[in-house]
Amino acid sequence: MNKLYLQYGLTCLVVLFCLATNNVSGQDAQLSQYYAAPLYLNPALVGTSGDGRANINYRNQWVGVPSNYMTFIGGFDTPLANRHLSVGGQIQQDIMAQKNGAVVDRLVFNATGGYKVKVSKDYTLSFGLQIGFEQSSLGFYKLLFGDQIDDDGQTGNPTQDRVDRESNIYPDFSAGTLFYGKDMWFGLSVYHINQPSITKFNQGTDYLPLRFSLQAGYRIPLTYRWHGSVANFDDKFVSFMMHYQSQGKQDQLSTGVNLDYHPIVFGVWYRGLILKDNEDPSTFNHDAIVIMSGVKLKKLILGYSFDMPIGGLRMSEGNSHEISFRYQFNFYPNYRKKKKKSNNSNGPTDKCPTPSL
Repeated sequence: MNKLYLQYGLTCLVVLFCLATNNVSGQDAQLSQYYAAPLYLNPALVGTSGDGRANINYRNQWVGVPSNYMTFIGGFDTPLANRHLSVGGQIQQDIMAQKNGAVVDRLVFNATGGYKVKVSKDYTLSFGLQIGFEQSSLGFYKLLFGDQIDDDGQTGNPTQDRVDRESNIYPDFSAGTLFYGKDMWFGLSVYHINQPSITKFNQGTDYLPLRFSLQAGYRIPLTYRWHGSVANFDDKFVSFMMHYQSQGKQDQLSTGVNLDYHPIVFGVWYRGLILKDNEDPSTFNHDAIVIMSGVKLKKLILGYSFDMPIGGLRMSEGNSHEISFRYQFNFYPNYRKKKKKSNNSNGPTDKCPTPSL
């Protein structure tokens, strides 16, 4: 019976989270390796890696609880030949699953376009617009409701609760801007500008709330060019970064540092808002400590991160794992050579110093 009531309690949480029509709205998945999924972080990051790139991301959140949350992301973006325009695309799937299968499934397709403007010799301003659609599905008949449980356990009878539809499709629009130079960046992005309704009922609304994201960072090189004697200026550096995001009534701040010492990447992040009042006034508003590591193998970058919970969940319940793969293409092998030869200073800076993980 304990397992039945635990499952019933989890079902209630899912229903409250996904079906309520007045006060509860859906939330986007969070990532620890923000920059490994650039179009999910900010549409204005499209085409800012210097060339084409592709990324694959997988996150398994709270692996120790009966219903955990998984996110899959695949993306691609590249600047076009004139370096002002960029294009990209992304596929994302979010799954909340129990042992008997997926309870909530969200599938996202979007396309991104960007435009970069050189505002001075050393700084560039990038704009990004993201357009797509989402499909939200609910495995309603995999849920267990109160009227399906009695003193002897599961009754085997169908529930009297109903929804009008188990799946709906809606458009989604997002935008962002990014200001960056050789060793710094500052970005702002807004997702779900049209705030689509994701309710499963014909009456009432359940709007997907806006997600605001603010990113900033500064990179300190550990190698310097002395009269051109250093072959690679970008292989060893330390990056100090912050990422604040807010959606609905929820918000969080992540701050951390990454060390890129080719070919190794290592980072430590703190996620929480200690200055914000917690529900329990005797505790701080902590969430997790993130340990991040990676390796660069020529054009391929592999990353792994582990979230260690510090906000109330036990380690066996609240730990999360994230894996990322990124491949850097070489669509324009002669671009930099031609740019140096012609001493062209009219085009925008095409490479933003954001980290790869």
